[in-house]
Amino acid sequence: MIQDFPRIFVPLFVVIDPAGMIPVYLALTSRYSVAERRQIARRACLVAACTAIIFVVLGQAILTFLGLSFADFQIAGGILLVVLAITDLLMTGKPAVEGTPVNPSAGVGVVPLAVPLIVGPATMTTSLLLVNTYAKKYESMGMSYSQPFAALGVCVALLINLAFLLWVMWYSDRLVALVGKNTLAVVNKIVMILIAGIAVSLIRQGITSIVTDLQRVAPTTQVAP
Repeated sequence: MIQDFPRIFVPLFVVIDPAGMIPVYLALTSRYSVAERRQIARRACLVAACTAIIFVVLGQAILTFLGLSFADFQIAGGILLVVLAITDLLMTGKPAVEGTPVNPSAGVGVVPLAVPLIVGPATMTTSLLLVNTYAKKYESMGMSYSQPFAALGVCVALLINLAFLLWVMWYSDRLVALVGKNTLAVVNKIVMILIAGIAVSLIRQGITSIVTDLQRVAPTTQVAP
């Protein structure tokens, strides 16, 4: 596990992308104070950690039970992000994330920040792939309880990545002071356009996966001479 842990940690670091989350986090929380933004960051990482760990432990069973696929997650997450981006771009203020919750972290901190931006289809898919890959490896080595052992390694890597992400978002107010609010207003709109592009990409990938699966299972019809 010590040798394999970096190979588990790095793919999760790439899909969670703490550096790339900074402009998204700042765009979604620009209307809040520093204390509220940190509260949102803490709630978002906590919800993301719980969601990711539950999915690692029960993901395959849940998908099988509900008859869902990763393509379904991609399409649903993409639609949610498209609605968020369009509403934010075309309406005054930030109606897509504004709302009026008593506790701001109970709103944008959970959706869309924690899910599906931090823990989305990519993170879920990568987590399950890592568990299955290393479970098979440990099983071939004759190790007992290979699946729980691999799941434990993935969960630890997830928690470390999310702890680093929390640290990055916690001190993002210094970036606000550095670049200024006007610059952030421009960045906000650019980020929302990028989020819309990411959303369309998720929907496209989901549809492509479904079409590919249908083509794979479709019976081959032969025309009689």
